[in-house]
Amino acid sequence: MSKSIDIKAILSNNKEPKFSGELSQTQLTQALSWYAQNRDNKDATKYAVEYFKKKLKIPAPDALKSQGSTFGFICRIVSLGGVLNASNATWFDETVQKIQKQVPVAKVITDTVVSIQDHIKRKASECIGELEGQIDDLIITEFKSNVSPYATMTGMDVKAAHTKFIIEHFKTRRVEYDNVLTTEDSDIKEGYSNFTKSQLKKLISYCDQVIVDGMKLAGEAIKTRKPRKRKTKSADQLIVKLNYAKDFADLKITSIDPKTIIGATSLWVYNTKTRKLGVYHALDASGLNIKGSTVLNYSESKSVSKTLRKPEVTVHEVLKAGKVALRNVLTDIRAAEKPLTGRINTDTILLRVSK
Repeated sequence: MSKSIDIKAILSNNKEPKFSGELSQTQLTQALSWYAQNRDNKDATKYAVEYFKKKLKIPAPDALKSQGSTFGFICRIVSLGGVLNASNATWFDETVQKIQKQVPVAKVITDTVVSIQDHIKRKASECIGELEGQIDDLIITEFKSNVSPYATMTGMDVKAAHTKFIIEHFKTRRVEYDNVLTTEDSDIKEGYSNFTKSQLKKLISYCDQVIVDGMKLAGEAIKTRKPRKRKTKSADQLIVKLNYAKDFADLKITSIDPKTIIGATSLWVYNTKTRKLGVYHALDASGLNIKGSTVLNYSESKSVSKTLRKPEVTVHEVLKAGKVALRNVLTDIRAAEKPLTGRINTDTILLRVSK
């Protein structure tokens, strides 16, 4: 087994890591973090090309250019003696095999016609590679780099058909980063220990931006389709099935009119059963919405809750606090932060909203 990679020590002297034996998931994650902060996309492509030429003894196919930087960095790690664990080795071998299939056979001319779907996937893959490169830029520049997913996609002439694959890729990436914030797995936490909670939230925001920009681009591309006119429901219709607690005698508190949630920028809630105080923050300018007993259009990364030790004090602070003081209520509570699910039930008091 290899020795643990001391990322702090490596960063201090800027030396490339050395590998010997099988790498744990944590060690691999730490190594990839070092490469992301000290190398760029060009280096990753160079490492992949060298791996194919020197290790596999075959010419480097054009498909390597569309691979994310992670693949190139793993090629480097393997070339330097690192051994991947079973699951990572399977992924790496399958990826190499897929790329090998794209290596042209010398002097053989084929009449195979590449399907439209293959063209779409290939184009989407190229764009995903560029957008993954922007994540590397954000990490390397300590999130000071000015990146624009929308400009990248339009510059590459991405169409509505491509955005499906791009959006799905970054939804998966978003879940990965979001899981680091909420997981109790010590290995995962250690693997991302070189990122602060603020930095992880910025990576989540970047993924959100790619998803929003992809959806925007898809909408702009479908010019011939007339948008379906939806009947606008009134606030009374939207909240008719909302289940919530009207009041809670123990704390002498009552719920606000649920109609005020529609279009609000934030909603404070208190669960009388679990003693959890939470706040939903709207995802965009259209504000919060309600469907059945679920809050819609809220930011999953910003909407959190904490368990109260003294609810009789903190709940009334929320009710009395001004907008500025309200921002620090949850921050000042010494308790584990948990994501909100969007569900409202009969134990939930609707404390207050902000417009």
